[in-house]
Amino acid sequence: MWRRLRRRTMAPTRPVLFPDQIGLAFFTLVVFAVGVYVVVRLVSA
Repeated sequence: MWRRLRRRTMAPTRPVLFPDQIGLAFFTLVVFAVGVYVVVRLVSA
């Protein structure tokens, strides 16, 4: 088990976002923010 864990954690890190995913990540963030805003407005009203 330790060998498998060490192999996974010491592996070369992949980038968090690839360049072609930036637009999708931004869109997802905007949709999530709008959803949170709507829920907060409904709960506090």
